[in-house]
Amino acid sequence: MDDADGVRDLLCLLLGTEPDFVIVGAASNGAEAIDEVVRTDPDLVLLDLAMPVLDGLGALPRIRHIVPRAVVVIFTGFSEDAVLHQVLTLGADALLEKGLATGALVEQLRQLCAARAAQT
Repeated sequence: MDDADGVRDLLCLLLGTEPDFVIVGAASNGAEAIDEVVRTDPDLVLLDLAMPVLDGLGALPRIRHIVPRAVVVIFTGFSEDAVLHQVLTLGADALLEKGLATGALVEQLRQLCAARAAQT
């Protein structure tokens, strides 16, 4: 979920072309993200920190509570060092920066999902 339409659309396009990812929802703010998670029960949630209505830090614990088995990844433009500890404490599985190359992003998401699947 990302507040910038272009970024959100590109992520959906990128992941939608991968055979092992299915896009089940998208949202432009944290409140919509929570609604989408309730509606779709996803295996993976990409969540931006800087969103209107309810930011990612506010949405993260609620999303983690709703889908405890899902992989929740914070995808942000903020420096990793500045927020990593905070988002991990709130329940995120990882923090990835928006500047990450698309191939590396997809591969990291794949690895996170595989690791979660191996735990169950």
